[in-house]
Amino acid sequence: MEGRISKKMLAVWECIAVLAAGALVMLILWLLPARTWYWYLTLWLIGLALVFCCFLWLPLYYESCHYLVTEEYIEYSRGVFFFVRTRVLRRSIMYVTILRGPLAPFLRIRSLMICSMGANLMLPFLPIREAEALLKEITPKRPAIKGRLFSAGRGKRNG
Repeated sequence: MEGRISKKMLAVWECIAVLAAGALVMLILWLLPARTWYWYLTLWLIGLALVFCCFLWLPLYYESCHYLVTEEYIEYSRGVFFFVRTRVLRRSIMYVTILRGPLAPFLRIRSLMICSMGANLMLPFLPIREAEALLKEITPKRPAIKGRLFSAGRGKRNG
């Protein structure tokens, strides 16, 4: 099973970027004397950073975020310039949890936290139905325990 994060998050990220740029512009308008060369330079740099963020960085980051669920492992990849790939073996999963953030009821999204021995993996911003289906599929029938994973081939111990 392969999937992506919710498309609604791209719009939310861009709204946050526009609000942050607006707050920076207001701060510049309040702090710097108007119509000087560094006032114009600062406003142009904020505008350039906003255009770069909204039209290049965030769409590329959204396109790079995806997950893959196979019989052996669960993998989550993301990044624009530096790609990060996190992989968790399914046999080492101890439990799976659905997380709901403050905007989740409005956007109808959930995040899935997969806890295993040695690593945690979070699949963020999934649509509700997709998160529920993944929860049912990934949740182990028999959770991973140390004895079952690492004692293959060993005989009984004398206590």
